[in-house]
Amino acid sequence: MAVIAICFVAGSVRAESWNNPPAKLPPNIQHKTFHSASMNVDVGYCIYLPPEYEADANKRFPVIYYLHGRGGTESSDLFNIDMLDKAIKDKKVPPIIYVHAMGGRNSGYVDSVDGKIMGQSVIVKELIPHIDATYRTIAEKSGRAIQGFSKGGQGALLIAFKFPEMFSSVIGYGAGLANGVELKKELPAVFKEMHNDDIAQFDDTSAWAFARKNADKIRETLPISLALGTKDQHLTRNKNMHKLLDELKIKHEYEELDGVGHDTHKVYELVGLKGFEFHAANFGKK
Repeated sequence: MAVIAICFVAGSVRAESWNNPPAKLPPNIQHKTFHSASMNVDVGYCIYLPPEYEADANKRFPVIYYLHGRGGTESSDLFNIDMLDKAIKDKKVPPIIYVHAMGGRNSGYVDSVDGKIMGQSVIVKELIPHIDATYRTIAEKSGRAIQGFSKGGQGALLIAFKFPEMFSSVIGYGAGLANGVELKKELPAVFKEMHNDDIAQFDDTSAWAFARKNADKIRETLPISLALGTKDQHLTRNKNMHKLLDELKIKHEYEELDGVGHDTHKVYELVGLKGFEFHAANFGKK
């Protein structure tokens, strides 16, 4: 059952479904749903299970969660699952479960101040426990990673910085790391809907804030990678996050891709495999 919610985008209101199956389902991907108690809607997700999942009924597998960009859904950017599938078959990375989450087209991966759009809780408190209860995952920090592109890259960093005890590694690709002033100017209707026009509320619950608040835990236990093109509109924001992490003495990887814009396909073509290898290298660490 698809449940419709109201969402504000750039000054207009549109109906949004939290359950968005792809028009054509690739053969190695399943589209499933779970019920969100916080919003009372059915929420979709796409999941890839490696070939070894069916071959060994007793084995448990690490999981990577992918967060879509603004305006996207759980069915966006499914091409990157093919890259992971090939890497597993070529034995460049171990067997991994891959989940494309639905976090709301414009939530920014936070919960709205009025509690109507739970873009963060639907991932952290509902989807992840559902995946751990439904599939044979390694249901702990050492077996769970998160990444995303654009607003999903920001969301991945925000969630991992806020909950570093949950993830073994995080990657932000082309992360849309706006501050409150910038986001209010760029998306005023979304900012009002999610943050009640409160810049301080946004900034106090941002990836920037949690990098500072949880610096000690992040520094000790959370491998971080940032990557984007030199022509990406979010380049300055990512340079500033790179600088902040350096100031906080938080070890991380940072890479600029020469001549590349805000292009999901090109970024994954250049560094997607490297990202999967980054996560794989950090699975199993406490």
